Amino acid sequence: MNLPSFVCAALAIGSWSIVSLPSSHAANPATPPCEACHGAHGEGMPAAHVPRIAGQSADYLQKQLDDYADGTRDNPIMGNFAKALSKQQRARFAARYASMPAPIIVEPASLDAVTLARGHQLAYQGDETRRVPACNACHGPDGMGVEHAAPYLAGQSAEYLAGALNAFRQGTRKNDAGELMRSVAERLNDADIAAVAGYFAGLASASR
Repeated sequence: MNLPSFVCAALAIGSWSIVSLPSSHAANPATPPCEACHGAHGEGMPAAHVPRIAGQSADYLQKQLDDYADGTRDNPIMGNFAKALSKQQRARFAARYASMPAPIIVEPASLDAVTLARGHQLAYQGDETRRVPACNACHGPDGMGVEHAAPYLAGQSAEYLAGALNAFRQGTRKNDAGELMRSVAERLNDADIAAVAGYFAGLASASR
């Protein structure tokens, strides 16, 4: 049921190019290989920048799997997994994790007061001087997510959120509708990304 240990080790060090996902695992949605890296309850693996997927909307999860399958979102591990599944199987995986509760793991506060305040500002108000809209305007109050529109941010690890924002900023992730996330992320500096990622990592969603 689990992926070989070297797959998760590669995730931790970022060695994407040398890893492939065994198709025998990917082809059978009854024995999901997802849990080897995303956790038995979809709780994610912060140290390896692997996101929490439990309780994420099925629409969002299926879109990511479909994008990995057709190459719109690039990642060799996830791409190999998604390509081995039919669209119906990808939908079943998405529905499985969307309906799955997971323990809420709130990261201990590690931001100083100034950085935390900046993260809160970006989440609730944005930064008009940089033409950065509030994160919550799309991702919902307290980053809880908006069904059929935007994923939840609350409770994701700071490592994952910062990595995602940097990928959008650098243009290595391009599957955002209308290039919205790329246009926002490119206006953020390193300190902003650390602040807003740390802020949302410190929030827990009561619905998750």
